[in-house]
Amino acid sequence: GILGKSYDIIIEKFETEKGEAVVVFVDGFISKDLVDRDIIKPLKDICYDGNLKKSINSIIEKATDMQMVVSRILEGNVAVFDDNSEYVYTVEFKQWDRRGVTEPDAETVTRGPKEGFTESIVTNTIMLRRKLKTSNLTLEKMILGRQSNTLIAIAYLEDIVNQEVLKEVKKRLNKIDIDAILETGQIEQLIEEKPFALLNGIGLTQKPDKAAAKLLEGRVAILCDGTPHALIIPELFIENLHSSEDYYSRTVYTNFMRLIRLFGLIISILMPGLSVAILTFNQEMVPFTFLESYISATMKTPFPEAVEVFFLIVMFELLKEASTRFPKSIGSAITIVGALIIGEAAVNAGIVGAPSVIIVALTSVAGLLNTNLDEFSTVYRFFFLFLGASMGLIGISAGMVIMLTQIISTDSFGIPILSSFGKEERKDNLLKSSIKDMIFRPRSIVKNNVKRMKPLNEGK
Repeated sequence: GILGKSYDIIIEKFETEKGEAVVVFVDGFISKDLVDRDIIKPLKDICYDGNLKKSINSIIEKATDMQMVVSRILEGNVAVFDDNSEYVYTVEFKQWDRRGVTEPDAETVTRGPKEGFTESIVTNTIMLRRKLKTSNLTLEKMILGRQSNTLIAIAYLEDIVNQEVLKEVKKRLNKIDIDAILETGQIEQLIEEKPFALLNGIGLTQKPDKAAAKLLEGRVAILCDGTPHALIIPELFIENLHSSEDYYSRTVYTNFMRLIRLFGLIISILMPGLSVAILTFNQEMVPFTFLESYISATMKTPFPEAVEVFFLIVMFELLKEASTRFPKSIGSAITIVGALIIGEAAVNAGIVGAPSVIIVALTSVAGLLNTNLDEFSTVYRFFFLFLGASMGLIGISAGMVIMLTQIISTDSFGIPILSSFGKEERKDNLLKSSIKDMIFRPRSIVKNNVKRMKPLNEGK
């Protein structure tokens, strides 16, 4: 039939007082007990008069054509065919196993909500509405994927959202015509402007409180059924150094941690290339005591500094990838033990020098501070290492120009990702002002309803 030959498509025929009826549903999507209690049993009752809507005490909708019937069955509804009705009705009895709400591993916080999105878009929209109990929160439904028919929700606040960004998001989503959408990562790649750019101005989060905060700043969120990751559009560059708990913690501590993250970003990108450039081409810049220790530590190693650092960085990336793919119970142990054993063995064997191990260890730890910029920092780390090894400090300077040019030239749905460095956003860019002073929303994004709070001293 039109639903194919799948064994999990349940078709059950039964006799009613008025004729024959058929129920069709997907096994696993529906509770069979509910189907029997709320559909089959009422229709078999001697009091059944042929009126389906009157007899079934549940959400029941009329389907106008067979394609709609099939679509609703595959979404987890029950289709009811009755000899006494010229229409087919579908009943909503969705009930399947779902993963519970847990704290997302990639966005752990010490202060603030611990809950994270799940793979159920219904659960995710409920969590979002719990944060924003307002009629202005709009969730627009969209179906993407010819085969997967994946449910997508576009979330925004009607009275705050940047209408130009919203219009562009819808325009790009409507252009998507693909077999299947299984994760928001596919949507991200299909709607971004520059596929090979390391930054695209599209944020990612698994936290409902963070998504709600971004909607309050005029942005658009895209939720996808089957994944806990939500897209936030647009995302500014400096926001990669922010954390959701920054807004729950006191100002001085928050600013200190943001400076630490910035320092970690600089170290993770520049330290390998800069150290190789100085130790290879500009040794006069190194203090004599340190230079003497460096020479004695690397005297018996066969490779130049650039090769040693490259080898150690690749080794760390292999260990990091292994820890990600292995079960959690042994993944962290592999990273720690593997790094200690291989690093110590490489030094003792005279393959690499101890200074190179220290440089790469500091680089790796610093890179863990900004996981949102992992792709960006990893690629530029190798880029600066190559430039530092081949051209010294001149190459590092040229690389800085290239990197900054790319960042400056990148925009997200018409908004430059460096907009947060404008005068109007100075109260929450690299450093955060007191929450009492953050009266206005980011004006580079929000074009109307820019005032988020009434000044506490107003009217005194």
